[in-house]
Order: sequence, then C-alpha cells, then structure tokens
Amino acid sequence: MTLQKQRMLEYLVNEEATKEVFGDDGFYKSGDIGYYDPEGYLYVVDRIKGIIKYNGFKVSPSELETIIGTVEGEKMVCVVGVPVEDKLTDLVTVFIERALEVFASGAREFEPGTMAKYDPKAKLWRGPACPSVRNPEANLGQIVIDCLSQNPAKVIQINADDGAEMSCVEMKRRIARVVHHLRQLGLRKGDFVSLACGSSENVVPVFIGCLSLGVVVNPLAPVFSKDDFAHMMKLTQSKAVFCDVANREVVEQAVEEAIKVKPAMFVFGNADGSCRSVEDLLSPVAGEDCFIPEYLGDSNQLMAMVLCSSGTTGLPKGVCLSHANLIEGDVFREAHNCGPIFNFSALFWATGMFAVLTSLYYTRTRVLTSQPFNEELLIEILTKYNVEDVFTPPAYVAALQNFPNFNRLSFPSVKQWTMGGAMVTQQMSSNLSKQLPNGVAGPIYGTSEMGIISRIPFAPGSVGTLVRNIEVKIVDDDGHRLGPNQKGEIRMKHKHPMLGYLYNAEATLAAFDEEDFFKSGDVGYFDSDGYLYVIDRIKDIIKFNNYQISPSDLETIIEKIDGVKLVCVVGVPLADKSGDLATAVIERNEGAKLTEQEVVGFVDGQVSDFKRLRGGVRFVDELPKSAAGKVLRRVVKEMVLKEEEKSDR
Repeated sequence: MTLQKQRMLEYLVNEEATKEVFGDDGFYKSGDIGYYDPEGYLYVVDRIKGIIKYNGFKVSPSELETIIGTVEGEKMVCVVGVPVEDKLTDLVTVFIERALEVFASGAREFEPGTMAKYDPKAKLWRGPACPSVRNPEANLGQIVIDCLSQNPAKVIQINADDGAEMSCVEMKRRIARVVHHLRQLGLRKGDFVSLACGSSENVVPVFIGCLSLGVVVNPLAPVFSKDDFAHMMKLTQSKAVFCDVANREVVEQAVEEAIKVKPAMFVFGNADGSCRSVEDLLSPVAGEDCFIPEYLGDSNQLMAMVLCSSGTTGLPKGVCLSHANLIEGDVFREAHNCGPIFNFSALFWATGMFAVLTSLYYTRTRVLTSQPFNEELLIEILTKYNVEDVFTPPAYVAALQNFPNFNRLSFPSVKQWTMGGAMVTQQMSSNLSKQLPNGVAGPIYGTSEMGIISRIPFAPGSVGTLVRNIEVKIVDDDGHRLGPNQKGEIRMKHKHPMLGYLYNAEATLAAFDEEDFFKSGDVGYFDSDGYLYVIDRIKDIIKFNNYQISPSDLETIIEKIDGVKLVCVVGVPLADKSGDLATAVIERNEGAKLTEQEVVGFVDGQVSDFKRLRGGVRFVDELPKSAAGKVLRRVVKEMVLKEEEKSDR
C-alpha cells in the first residue's frame, strides 16, 4: 500500500471502485506483491490476482516466467493458473511465443505474417500488406534530403578505391550545389540527362541533384558500345551527358550521332576541351546547408528515371519509373540490417539503383568501387568494411567458388548475400551460405519494369517470397489463372507501376494484360507455402518433338561437372523449323580439359531422352555477358547459329 500527499481524486463516475481502492488509513491498494530489503530497496514480485494457488501453495507466475525466459528459442512467456473442475486449486499453464528460428547459416526464420498469402478463390498471391513508410506523394529529392538531415554526421559513402568517406551533411551539400548549378545551366523539370558512368565519388550527388530538380535520369552502362549509347540518346535527347574518362571518346561519338542539340558534357575526373569536370557543379553555393528541394507535383506521374530493359533478347527499351515508384519500391525495410552495403553494379542496373536508394533512405554506409569485379577485390572489400548486405550476379559467385581455397573463406559480417539477373542454382546458394556463419545466401527476382519482386526467406530452389504490397498470378497459355504447384507465366501488379516504355505506346500496351498485370515473360510457380520458383523465360524454352525443354534445367545439371565455370544452353532450330536441338555452350575453368563426350555422357545419364544435348557442346574462352555479369543468351544463340551457317557451306 502507498500513501501520497497529492493522490488521485477518484475514478470518474465510479464511487464504489474509488472506495475499494483505498484502505481505512488512506493508503492506495496497489494489488502488487513485494518487499523491502534491509537497505531499503523495493522489490515487486507479482500481482495478487496473478498468484496461482496449488494444493495450498502459492505459485508466482513471474518467478516461473523468469526461469522459462532463459530457455533458448523463447521470445515471450506468460504463466497463468487454470482452475480444475472443483475450483479448489489451479494448474500451472504456460503460453510461449517462440523466437524466430536462427538457422545454422545465421539466417532467421520469418514470421508467418511476412509470407505471401494465397487467395484460392481468386487464384492470386499477395505480398504482406503494409502502409507506405514514406510519403509517396512527396518527391524523391525531398525524402532523401530529409533522411540525410536526420543523421548529418553519419558516413553515408566510402570509396574503396582511395578510402575517401562522405558524411550525410556533405552529401546533402553536394546535392544542393548540383541543383543550383544545373538550374543555372538552364535544366528544368522534364528535361533528360544521360549518366554514362560507373561508380565514383560524385555520381550519387549528381543523381539525386537531378531528381531534386525534376530532371529525368537515364543511367547507361559505362561499357556500352557507341551504337548502344546512341540508341538510348536518340530517345532521350538529353540536355546534359555525364561520362567517365575511360569512355569519354565513345560517348562523345554517340552524342554527335544521336542528339540534335549539343548537350552540356561533364566528365567524372580530369576534363579538357569540350568536356567540363563534374567538379564545376560542386563549388559551394549560398544557403546549401538549408537546402530543401521544391515540390515538383504529383509523384505518381512525375518521371524520375528511364532504366534500360535488360536487352538480353533485343535492343533495350526505356523503362519509365515515377518518383512514387522509387519511393514505394522501398523493399529493404524488412531487412533490419544497418551495416554497410556493397555491390559492383553501376547506377544503370536496377540493383545498383536500389543499393543507392537503400543507403540514402536508411543512412546506411554504401561502399563503392570503380574497379571491375575480381575475386580478390570482392574478398578484400567484404572483409575490410564489414559489409552486411551484398548483391552479385551469379557469374561472380561462380568465379568466387572456383577461387583457390574458397572453402576456407569466411565472411562473418555478411548477413544477406543476394544474387540475381540470371538463374541461381540451389547448389550455388548452399555452397555460398556455408561461408556465411551469420548470414544467408540466395536469389532475388525482379524486373526493370516492376522492381524487386521477391526476397528472403528462401525455400531450397526458390527465389523467396513476395515483397510487400504486390500481387502475382500464374497463368497458362490462354491467360487462365493457375493454382499452387502449377507452372505458367508469372504476372504481377504493383501499386505504383512503371509509367510505360519511353515513346513506345505499342510496347507499353503489349506489356500488360487486360487486368493491368505486367507480363514478365518468365515461367514459374508458387508452392503450397507461398515460395516462388522461376524456371525459365518463355522465349528461351526449347521445343523438341512437342516437348518443352527448360535451358536452366540442363544448365543446373551441367554446372555440377568438374571444369565447368559457366554454361548457357540454347536451342538450335532444325532445318525444317519443326523444333530445336538443345545445345550447350561452356566456359571452362582455367586448365580444365573437359570434352564434349564427357558433358554429353553426364547429361544423358540424368535426363529423359527428349532433353538430351542433340545439338552438341561448344567450348568458348568466355561467354558474352552484360555489364552486370548476366550471360547474354541472345548473343550466345547468334554465335552458335553463325557457326552452323559456316559448317553448312
């Protein structure tokens, strides 16, 4: 009981309860059980009402809860007394909320509420519903500046090439300077700029500066050919073009060929002649520490970026994404990691763009390098900077797993290693996970048009479960919806879809079905637990004697053969065009003596007759890849067809 000089007046309109709660001496009856020790410290043991009476003994629930709380796997516990039928005694009963399981790799089990939900009536899978963490009606520049302002001293970026660090406040200042100087040059809302560059210190300030001004950014691969650059520049007619020293000559040739009105040219690095240095945009301006981007209008319709579609089956199209799409596409909010992030992807690749936005939204340190991938560099960066989240294409992981003493490597800081852009085998994921004592490795799935679709947790062979606020259906060739474990085309719908393909209404219309679901062109299915499996591309399926052959199925088998570094399986048309012959094109490990007979024999022993490599095996020094390490199946097929033509002459 307690007595205070100024106690509460009463319970509102409840005189009876007020009388009951105070003793005759004016002390308040707390209902709590406790005691003082000799030194005058107060201990609260339990609630009187919570005490369990068993066979004349009093049992304290909190005492049992304290003991059970030490058990591994327990998250929360509540002990109650359940009366027996005669009401004379209680039975001690325990309710436990178990902790999420931590697997041997360090991966955490996800709560059921984070899994995809299946609607059997609609035959539709939905990712967890979640309100926007950030206001999608605001513009992206406003949100980024707000995030940077909340943690000004935090290191937001480290350049692994020279160790240079940039704080949030310095990032904010550089963004403000870029906005000011580009405005002085006459750039306005709705203008386009081309970013034909890799990763370097000032790419992000230029990127966010453009978005803050309402300028649309078209990132281009720094290793594009002149024709590739020119193809996109003819579409955008950019008012400013940014490039690197290494590709400046090629970019200037493309600009000369494609852009009608000469744009402002900037180079990341030393400049001369017709090119200015990006440093010219970074000279201090008045009021930069108080910079707040202006509101530019409805973010749902305000174009932010034009990404290049993958281009693995033809010339890339311009995928138009809104500010709202990039804000709502914050798919990493459930990752809960707060340490450094890293990938080799430049801004032109969706994974590079997502890494930048994740860093800015959560003020997480992003490690960057302008150097191309090699195994030693990857190992050094992950180790030196204690990277927690890393993304690589599977080709990089394949190279790493062939690195000497790979099995002795360990990356204790890595909590999540995701792969994407091409098929990821279960063997690759499990082998990599063994080197992550506190993390998990696996594939993610997404498209340039729809962003990232899936995430951890993974079931073996799957690409994970759906991200938040997305709907997915699986359909057959006639567009009819399919249920669990039925294979068909994966189609998805997002709250903030792409705005369309730039100046290509026909392609935009063809990309969506009558229910506004995006046609991915990928074949896959959901299992009964809501995990998504991606099997192949519809266009890549090989047809032989009315059977359908999945190239990735054969690639998974061939990758198990000693000496195989990378493999791409394509279909070579029969002379009468009645079908295709499955043909394997292999990049061998250095020094490997693998023969065609060995490969064919290995595959024949594991597949049905119709899946045999009837087109044979070709060996190449290196498979053609995109700038992000994705094997270009279209180019591989063209190589094989050219060889066939030569042999027929």
